[in-house]
Amino acid sequence: MLRRALGRGVLAQLEGGSSGMASSSSMCALAQQLQQTAGFAKKTESVDGRLQKVMRMLESQEVETVEVSEEDYLEGMRRAKEYSRRKMQEHRDWQADLTLKLKLKNAAVAALPPHLRAAAEVPDLEPFPLNRQMWTETPPIEGFGQAAATTQRAGAKKIGTKHHR
Repeated sequence: MLRRALGRGVLAQLEGGSSGMASSSSMCALAQQLQQTAGFAKKTESVDGRLQKVMRMLESQEVETVEVSEEDYLEGMRRAKEYSRRKMQEHRDWQADLTLKLKLKNAAVAALPPHLRAAAEVPDLEPFPLNRQMWTETPPIEGFGQAAATTQRAGAKKIGTKHHR
């Protein structure tokens, strides 16, 4: 099978033929030829070949046009405008809420006595503590994590689902 795939010329070169041992450069060329014949060789391409591929990728492509009926087009436009109106109203509501909160905060600071107002107007730039309590929407589950803590206190190593001492 190898003889059929390689052909007589390649086998003659591989076995040394009548001229004895082949040179290292011819052996490299032979190896490349064998790899290409078998389909394992990387195809080397020139810079021009790569440039041509990039140029083909950058060429404008034909885009198929989709026919849309007049009523479908108008329905799409109506939905887009309604969506835009709704999102803009949500944004305005959010801005109004934030503005109200800022006004109330400023009014509360202005209502403070002068010695407390000075302290309240200083910005607090200290970062939050890393171990602060994070409140969740559900209460903690009783006993959750107790098995791991008990195992750790006992000095056992947990490997998968098995505990070893």
